[in-house]
Amino acid sequence: MTPSDPESKPASGAANPLTSPAAGALLEAVARVLTPLVKLLIARGATYQVASELLKRVYVRAGLEHYAAKGDAAPTGTQLSLLTGLNRKEIKRLTDESMQAVAPQGVTSFAAAVHANWLSGARFRDKSGAPLPLPRHTRAGGHGPSFDELVRSITTDHRPSAVLEELQRLGLVAVNADDHVVLSKQPFLTRASFTDRLVPFAENLGDHASAATTNVLSDTPPFLERSVFSDELSETSVAALQKLVSAEWRRLHDELIAAAIASEAEDARGNAKTDRRVRVGLYFYSESTNKDPRHD
Repeated sequence: MTPSDPESKPASGAANPLTSPAAGALLEAVARVLTPLVKLLIARGATYQVASELLKRVYVRAGLEHYAAKGDAAPTGTQLSLLTGLNRKEIKRLTDESMQAVAPQGVTSFAAAVHANWLSGARFRDKSGAPLPLPRHTRAGGHGPSFDELVRSITTDHRPSAVLEELQRLGLVAVNADDHVVLSKQPFLTRASFTDRLVPFAENLGDHASAATTNVLSDTPPFLERSVFSDELSETSVAALQKLVSAEWRRLHDELIAAAIASEAEDARGNAKTDRRVRVGLYFYSESTNKDPRHD
């Protein structure tokens, strides 16, 4: 969507919150929250294009929840467009039932496209269907497939050597002694242990973000959200504090579990309406106070 798109402009007379004095502080705060998430996306080979499509879907989902929370009827495409800034064509695409089945992670990054073509393209597989080891460069007068050819079958905007470096960084390929590029056995962006770690990652950060957002938007913040900060510590002191926090969390965890079980039993005996859930968390983080991003 370009600035010339009439649907990207605020309605006449409507206040634009991005021109308010608090806009810069809001965007800076959100950028600080997003930075570690973008680091995760980059580490796993998810490009800006992947994240952009994901963010569009999140905007539409949040827009629908915005109207639902107010008890309003389902919004029209125009209402969602005005709320999110996406044009009506995008709103229709993103809310169409046939598109709902396409999960954000189905939008592959460039590295994934090269990887997938290697696995599925007949020219890059042997007679048994296994992916061939590919010489890095097309040999003079040769007719066999090469890694350069594989990359150029997807795009000419990136040098094959740059793509090779990215695939190596992701642990998807290796270069053997014969200067052939070979696929690793692991599938693209899938490891059971990594996927398992994403479940608490999404649940914990999602609920923490929800609590923090609710507190910011409420006149009287309803949720507990506190932390302790110190920036003049040695590594030894940090390790000692982490040990203390871990011990305290184990104690609190056991107490909370016992209290939750007792509360559930009491609610069941009293036939109380049980339509609420809670999540209580604790985190510990440490980093160097060197602010140079090259040393993160």
